[in-house]
Amino acid sequence: MFETPASTQGYGPVVAVFWVYVLIALGVTLGLRQFGLPDEATLYVFLGVGLVLLKPFVPLFKRYSP
Repeated sequence: MFETPASTQGYGPVVAVFWVYVLIALGVTLGLRQFGLPDEATLYVFLGVGLVLLKPFVPLFKRYSP
């Protein structure tokens, strides 16, 4: 009867910033693997890169969240 907004309305920019964040972390980790990073350390390096990238990305998440 009445139109209600979708539960994800307005979150498109936040989702886009999140995927950029994940792709950068993944790209840096895979790049380090090409330079000789051991397989056992890949997960830990990915998590470390993700933590380092939080510093520049948290303001973007706050700016684009509805």
